[in-house]
Amino acid sequence: MYLAVFALLSCVGAWLAWRRNPLYSTRSTLRVVFVVGLSIAAVIGLIIAAVNFTMHKSPVVAGITLAAVIIFGTLSLIFIIQSVSTPQQAKLEVTLPPGAKLVHFHRQKIYKWVKVLAIMVAICGTLGIVIPGDARYAALALGAFALFMAAVLLPVAYVTARRFDVSLTALECNPWVHWQYTPEQWTQWTGVQVERMEAEPPKIILKRDWHSLAWTFFAIAVAVFIFYPGRWLVDSLSVIFCYGLILTIVLLTPRENHRTAEIMRATLLKIPPEVYFGRDGVFCDGVYTQWLSMDVYLLAASIDERQPRSLLFRFEKIEPNPYGGYPAVPIHQSVLIPSGRESDIALLQKELIARCPNAHIALC
Repeated sequence: MYLAVFALLSCVGAWLAWRRNPLYSTRSTLRVVFVVGLSIAAVIGLIIAAVNFTMHKSPVVAGITLAAVIIFGTLSLIFIIQSVSTPQQAKLEVTLPPGAKLVHFHRQKIYKWVKVLAIMVAICGTLGIVIPGDARYAALALGAFALFMAAVLLPVAYVTARRFDVSLTALECNPWVHWQYTPEQWTQWTGVQVERMEAEPPKIILKRDWHSLAWTFFAIAVAVFIFYPGRWLVDSLSVIFCYGLILTIVLLTPRENHRTAEIMRATLLKIPPEVYFGRDGVFCDGVYTQWLSMDVYLLAASIDERQPRSLLFRFEKIEPNPYGGYPAVPIHQSVLIPSGRESDIALLQKELIARCPNAHIALC
């Protein structure tokens, strides 16, 4: 019952998140629902056929066949959903000029995960051989699960990362605007961004937001004692633990802001001092952000008149919450305007208005 309610809330949250996306349309939504429904039915039929085929086969043959069918069906379903759910306006540029060298910016992160999973599988396999008795099956089961997840997630992650790398390469080969900065300009601008981040007030201040925390504490207590009745001692300790964890996070937020700012300083000083604007998005501060996508989209662009003058882009990102819901998280990207390049702003405004008609563009 609880899982059904949780699934229903997740579906409602996903619908509301998609409904606020500027790419939303009723026609495309109905088409996605229809195609995804047919795809799920086809995968279920494929699994049923595999079960019937292996019913009288050996356990090894049955296991390998079912695993292969499940992996193939899952990958097919994921790629189909990605393809049909991405509107035409959000499709990335995939055409590169002759001789263009494909960047590995996004795929480098996938390579690290490949190494981690490979090491994990190797360790579990070694433990399965070394550990005596039935305890070895726990390590082998963990290794098999990691191998299965790698077979499903890594291909999807690699294909997605490669698509982003192709888009980024196309953007660098044919940008709307390309700004480069001297090391002195970049160092100064990095210091300005760090100072501004450290000056931001914490999102939660105990003296100001105590009533919101009180309601949160009350909701936690009600949820725990209603869904898990009869265990007063365990429930009370669980509630107290949650209260302490929340208060700790609130009290440590100022220190976390300083730590985040210092991490940003170290990151910015390592990356090339340049920025690219193009059809698919903006590549700045070592981050590639799309103008329009299923989970990130531009809301507004303006001029920040604080010295040194900069462009301020406001995005919204939909982040799935493990506890249900799809909250919209604001993202702010500041881009330093290099001296002598103010004429590029008019071109950028024109291109952004055409690319993001629903966004508020006020650069000129």
